[in-house]
Amino acid sequence: MPAQDALLDKLLTSKNYRDVCPDTVRRVWEACQRKYKKPRDAEKAAREALHGITGAFMTADEARHLAWDMQEWFIKQTDVGLEKMLSRHASTRERLPISDTDALYEQIFAVAGRPRSVLDLACGINPIYLGARGLSALSVDISGQAVAMVNAFGDNYRLPVKAVCADLLCPGSIPKERFDMALLFKLLPLLERQQTGAALSVMDQIHAPWLVVSFPTRTLGGRNVGMAAQYSRWMEDHVPEGRAIAGRFETNHELFYILKD
Repeated sequence: MPAQDALLDKLLTSKNYRDVCPDTVRRVWEACQRKYKKPRDAEKAAREALHGITGAFMTADEARHLAWDMQEWFIKQTDVGLEKMLSRHASTRERLPISDTDALYEQIFAVAGRPRSVLDLACGINPIYLGARGLSALSVDISGQAVAMVNAFGDNYRLPVKAVCADLLCPGSIPKERFDMALLFKLLPLLERQQTGAALSVMDQIHAPWLVVSFPTRTLGGRNVGMAAQYSRWMEDHVPEGRAIAGRFETNHELFYILKD
């Protein structure tokens, strides 16, 4: 086996990255190979990049507690239990309390209507909320851990939510089915930082009359440094051809755009 292939296999089988989509590991490795001549330098850079990716995943304790929370929720099915589940992941935790999450979706549905089917890209565990509120969702994430949790929630409790592990920067990752609505929460800046033009490319591949796009408005430390104005300019300069802005609003931590075809 060539040295490069052996190093890739080492990354793919590493316990540190076992929950990362294999296509993501390959994509990161190939990018690092192109940048560094020495295989060991490429491996070091790939590990640093993958470490940054896994930093956004749930911890083992959060995942374990989420599994317990799901069982408890199924017995009582209370909003307290739903909020407890959503608190286990950073992205959904930011939209709590559950009354704020409900208000967010009410604001979206006031513009776009309540969808029968939702495509949730870079979903984390957000489909748990969607399923608990009676919405049908197909979701995509690079975290095998989050995908497994969403599928367990849908399968165990017979709710219409399903997740697939795929990398949106890799071909064939976006489902070809038509949906009533697609959610792209805090996704586009991540795509664009990794590959210029990727945000528009992903939006263009989605088959849904409504896209709901969000952007962070504060730093990880909670500082307001003008991110809303920056992302407003970007979004309004990059509305996909054939779509129009139907709504725009801000919450405590996010800027939302609702795009219609």
